[in-house]
Amino acid sequence: MRDLVAQGLEALARTSLDVAPLRQALLDLEGPFLLVVAGEFNSGKSSLLNALLGSELLKEGVTPTTDRIQLIGYALEPRYEPQGPELAHLYLPNPILQDLRLVDTPGTNAILAQHQVLTERFLPRADLILFVTSADRAYTHSESEFLKLIRAWGKKIVLVVNKTDLLTPSEREQVLEFVRKGSEQTLGRRVQVFGVSARQAKAGEREASGVAALEAHIRQVLKQEAAALKLGSPLGVLVRLAEVAAPELETELQGIKKQLATCSDLDQLARRHAERTRRDFAGQVALVTQVVEGVRERGEAWLDETVRLGRFFDLIRSAKIKQSFLDEVVKNANQDVERGVMQALGWLAKRDRELLEDALHLLRDAPGLQGAKSPGEQQAIAGNLEAALRSFVPEREALALKDHIQEALQHTALVEVSAVGLGSLLVLIFQKLLLDLMGIFAGLLVAVLGFSILPRRKDAAKAKLRERLGVLRSELQKALNEALEVELERTQEQFTALYRQPCLRLEASRDSLQAQIDRLNALRQQAAALREELAR
Repeated sequence: MRDLVAQGLEALARTSLDVAPLRQALLDLEGPFLLVVAGEFNSGKSSLLNALLGSELLKEGVTPTTDRIQLIGYALEPRYEPQGPELAHLYLPNPILQDLRLVDTPGTNAILAQHQVLTERFLPRADLILFVTSADRAYTHSESEFLKLIRAWGKKIVLVVNKTDLLTPSEREQVLEFVRKGSEQTLGRRVQVFGVSARQAKAGEREASGVAALEAHIRQVLKQEAAALKLGSPLGVLVRLAEVAAPELETELQGIKKQLATCSDLDQLARRHAERTRRDFAGQVALVTQVVEGVRERGEAWLDETVRLGRFFDLIRSAKIKQSFLDEVVKNANQDVERGVMQALGWLAKRDRELLEDALHLLRDAPGLQGAKSPGEQQAIAGNLEAALRSFVPEREALALKDHIQEALQHTALVEVSAVGLGSLLVLIFQKLLLDLMGIFAGLLVAVLGFSILPRRKDAAKAKLRERLGVLRSELQKALNEALEVELERTQEQFTALYRQPCLRLEASRDSLQAQIDRLNALRQQAAALREELAR
């Protein structure tokens, strides 16, 4: 049992709860049996104690008289030892005190609120509670509420209705039955109810007063149940504190789960960003490849205009043909392609910036992070996002991707060069295309006598034009899409890194807190089961 309570003390020490009651309950296992007398002021607690002890040592009155906890123990000689503003020890040579220590508590529901606080703080230490109510105002609503507090600590309760001498025998039975039914409804079980008159007992009518029957019951409890009640007291405190801690821990756990939901929202945001970017980037690729398609259309028209008998002498003047091709077909296609590529990459970089902005908006509006108990992780994530946004330079991102496009085109079958810019690379590609076309018309002077040869050469030139530009278009699409995937992967890694560590810490906190809740629940169940076993 001690080990179970010690484990509970260790588990509860990690919460914000005050575990002093449980620590004190462990210490009290070595002490005497504590019978605590509690009740509202003017219910006659002190007069009842005087009647039980057969002395007039405690103050009595119609106003609050007990202003501190008084522990009444056994000694051969009477003495009073104040222990501070809240506690005093009183020692009396009364035989009943050899087996227990009586505790006189300040009245509850008094004008002095600190009196009730003192009494409530002492309840966890009690092994048995005598709850005193007055016959002239028996079992009030405030008394019912106080009994609920006693019940929460799992304490054994004996109800005492004092001042029954104010009632007729018929009224006395009615009041006792009223208290029995009311307490059973409040506590969920029947408890012993005694009707007493401390005034009659002090007048020498101990049997008629009911005090003798109450004392006999107390002695019976001490004889038959003292050990079980003493051992069960810290178990009840453990159960109570675990029940109080549970909602707090569960609230904290739900708060962490809400924050982790925001982490999932950030993951989903990144996935949606990738999906939308892939979908929309196709339009950017189309704008670039339209330039190549324009070259093809102009090239075929140029071939129709140039490759004919009427321009035979132009065809054999290669320099003129080359310049005509560059001026009329290529025009500024290399610059247009480069411009289109940079626009596409700039668009991609802008989307990356929008991801950071969307993430910040999501974070600021996230209910799980607003009002979080510990805003540290929220601040960490927001700080990382803000820093990334401040340092984000779209042009730099686009230029880095441009290098990837150039590298991809350099490794095609179109050209075998390196260390040139994208525009220059495209010029070389178009020049190589021109050389391929000029090769088709080589030796044309020898073959011109066959009039069918020229149309065939033109068709071959168109086929070569379409083939080479088709390869260029395909390679541009491939390079742009590869750049897209490279950028999406890099963005995913960098974006995730901005919140992964704080979210991992939240996951660790969640798992640790869940384990703590599970452990406390298990300890509470074990303590409750053991307490029930002791009660049986």
